[in-house]
Amino acid sequence: MRAVKYGATRDYVRAMTVVLPTGEITHLGATVSKTSSGYSLLNLMIGSEGTLGIITELTLKIIPAPKVVASLIIPFEDLNTALSAVPKIKMSGLNPQAIEFMEREIVLSSERYIGRSVFPQELEGQQIGAYLLVTLDAGSQDELDNMLEQMAELVLDAGAMDVLVADTPAKIKDAWAARSSFLEAIMHETKLLDECDVVVPVNKIADYLDFVNKTGEECGLTIKSFGHAGDGNLHIYQCSNDLEEEEFKSRVDKFFEIIYKEATNCGGLVSGEHGIGSGKIKYLIDSVGETNMALMEGIKRVFDPKMILNPGKVCYRL
Repeated sequence: MRAVKYGATRDYVRAMTVVLPTGEITHLGATVSKTSSGYSLLNLMIGSEGTLGIITELTLKIIPAPKVVASLIIPFEDLNTALSAVPKIKMSGLNPQAIEFMEREIVLSSERYIGRSVFPQELEGQQIGAYLLVTLDAGSQDELDNMLEQMAELVLDAGAMDVLVADTPAKIKDAWAARSSFLEAIMHETKLLDECDVVVPVNKIADYLDFVNKTGEECGLTIKSFGHAGDGNLHIYQCSNDLEEEEFKSRVDKFFEIIYKEATNCGGLVSGEHGIGSGKIKYLIDSVGETNMALMEGIKRVFDPKMILNPGKVCYRL
């Protein structure tokens, strides 16, 4: 969730020791800040889902924790207004740690699951339809207070109904406990469930989710979504309590075909963080094309000539 400010996991991997499928042991990367020494085999290994080698040792960069942190719960009348505020937040120079979005129904599910209410449901008689959860950090309390004030002004101008500040460890913990329980809450209330994670440009999130919700309705599925608005990584759940399992799977397959294609059309990709495995290979082919798939399979065969390591994943089928 903090990738908005601090980057993804791969940005903190400096070096590694790897056992290759041939039994050879190799060392990739180095404890330096930059390198132009040949191909980046280190980055190739990161995220390869166990298909190229077994990582036995990692050298990671660590950074100091921020001195002060606060989170903002920002309610909006509807999801489109909430998501339209995200590019403005990113352009503000306030550099938030995290920007999460969530719709009303998934918040209600989460609060039923954890047994307490954290997010407001209405303001001055007006129902809240969506929320942003934004975290800021700074080197001093005065700096943070100034950032919070600027953020509040920005989002109120962008259509927020109010700004609620969680500035103590207990309040921050409560706000993020509700966010962290979304999947468990959906599972608790749902008989049949599947999920996809996609990533689209931040300024395309609102339009893409409109498309996803309409497609879900056309496919006869209940759609619940939330995700990392600050980096465009979306978690979209397909739910049903009424369908038979085979019918549900058939509808989900149709739904996936449509929304993964649209993610690519938007300039996105079929996975932001969960990876490809075996289940997403056909969608990856449609997204990146046969040439790139052939390149990836060729790399796989160089690392693993007998094709024995985690077979059938990412770039070739068994």
